[in-house]
Amino acid sequence: MSVRPCAPYTRPCTHRTARRALLPALLLAFALPCAAQAQPRSADAAARTERAPRLSLAASAYREVAQDRVTVTLYAERESAQPAAGQAQVSALLAPVLAQLKTHADLEVQSSGYRTDPVWQQSRVVGWRTRGAIQLSGQPSEAFNRLVGELATKLNVESVAYWLSRPAQLAVERELITEAIAAFRAKADTATKALGFRTYAVRAVSVDGAGPNRPEPVPRVMMSRAAAAESAPVPLPGAEGKTTVSVTVSGDVALEP
Repeated sequence: MSVRPCAPYTRPCTHRTARRALLPALLLAFALPCAAQAQPRSADAAARTERAPRLSLAASAYREVAQDRVTVTLYAERESAQPAAGQAQVSALLAPVLAQLKTHADLEVQSSGYRTDPVWQQSRVVGWRTRGAIQLSGQPSEAFNRLVGELATKLNVESVAYWLSRPAQLAVERELITEAIAAFRAKADTATKALGFRTYAVRAVSVDGAGPNRPEPVPRVMMSRAAAAESAPVPLPGAEGKTTVSVTVSGDVALEP
């Protein structure tokens, strides 16, 4: 007697099983057309944004502020038969002044160096002129004026220049940024409605501050030591004046119907 092996058992396929097997395929088939349809819509929206009319504009805010720093240039000058002699005389005049200024921690003191030039007479050198200068900067005040007046009895005052310090300028610029941005938005809103559009979207913007650069001291006072001894201290009180600090906001906006 022969024994035939049994065939493996196969679970009958029911409608429920078939639906479960087809479900992932159906979902995938449905999702692909939806994604294909969503992608053109996003592309269309981006294209419409790119095709939207662009408006370039700028707005500024500015403020006049008092200059809070002053720089005074003082110098000593001597003529001599030999350059070394003149340099020694000028150094002797500047050294005690520099030592005195080192005791004032609130001042910025800088040496402007020495310069020696020949003195010509009838096409020949008859001597040498040596000049040495120092600059001191501080906050305008009565005490600063008195100090300069005292130094002017020892040295010559070449120039006085008022300027706005960098920290003061940055503080004003920070306050002006908000005003400049508000002016930019107001201008964009007015222009958008005047051109017949409903609203706008900012696409690019830049913020730039424009303040006064620290000026080179320009000659304002020129006097000898004898004349300075009889004159009022320089710089004059209240002569610092004002300067303008501004912030400009510029950029592009897309006009939307």
